[in-house]
Amino acid sequence: MLIRNPFAYLFFMTQQELTEEEALLICWMRKKRVQAAEMMVMARLLRGVSAGMAGRLQCVELGIKEWKAMKKTVSFSVCVAESLKARAHRRRRTLEEIRCVTARMVKSWPELRHKMMRGLRREDCQRILNIFPTASGRRKARVILHGICAFACRRGWAGKNPAAETPCPLVKERRVPVLTPEECRKLMTAAREVCGGECLPAAVLMLYAGVRPQEVRRLQFRHIRLEEKAALIPARHSKTGGARRVTLRPAALRYLRAFRHHSGEEPLCPAGWERKWRLVRARAGWNNSRPWVQDVLRHTFASYHALEFRDYAGLQWEMGHQNAHLLKTRYLNMDEIRRQDARAFWLAA
Repeated sequence: MLIRNPFAYLFFMTQQELTEEEALLICWMRKKRVQAAEMMVMARLLRGVSAGMAGRLQCVELGIKEWKAMKKTVSFSVCVAESLKARAHRRRRTLEEIRCVTARMVKSWPELRHKMMRGLRREDCQRILNIFPTASGRRKARVILHGICAFACRRGWAGKNPAAETPCPLVKERRVPVLTPEECRKLMTAAREVCGGECLPAAVLMLYAGVRPQEVRRLQFRHIRLEEKAALIPARHSKTGGARRVTLRPAALRYLRAFRHHSGEEPLCPAGWERKWRLVRARAGWNNSRPWVQDVLRHTFASYHALEFRDYAGLQWEMGHQNAHLLKTRYLNMDEIRRQDARAFWLAA
């Protein structure tokens, strides 16, 4: 039997006769200009619906909506590229980090490049995160993957964020030591002597003001306000995105006032900063047998500040933390230092 009506043919494929209600439904779908392919997706669903005509019409509308949504998506690689374009205003280091992490994902799982964002599932996200061997690496990868999936949701390329359903890897924070006042003195002496003292201002801000190393690299001499006894960290230079003003206490002021002044627009860190900073640390005694610990200056500042001034709210502001949790759990090494050490630290120089 030749069936000219493609919509009716879908029902005849089930080897059942059309009811009056189904015939009316087909007429309605033809008026709505529903494509035959869309109807094929829903044929079996409609057979299982026991509701009346209104219920079946609602099923058709929901099915068509979902069908069209499924066609509106892009591949993972396209989504990453568009996400980077939308984040063009972010720092270069942030964009490079996103490129490197996503490139590693695609290299380890080549099929991910062409996988559609709407089809990305929780299991896929977990597989991506398992590419990274360390807990800290998986945590960073999850943050980036979560951002890409959230971007896809905002663009309408995905219905939900599958990365949000993956557990956040637990990272055990390692203990960061605190420098003794004598070690601080040696470091400042080396910074004053190596390369004509070019590294001294940056070293002072990291040790006596708790400024992050990456923040220091973005600052200029105009951000140091000696007359106001403060250093300004603009929002665009801050890690957390919020501007803050850190206090320059007497020890920091003595070092900075003894340093020859530069023009306001000149970078605080000299050219070849990484190499020169390594030379300073080597002169102060840090070498292959005694490796330098990342963020040791920031931890030293926080611990001595808390012990000497007992102002946790002020310290949280100076550090640029959004809350006190990280400060209490990671930065304050109270069992390793003495009150007299804190006093000697702040009376240095």
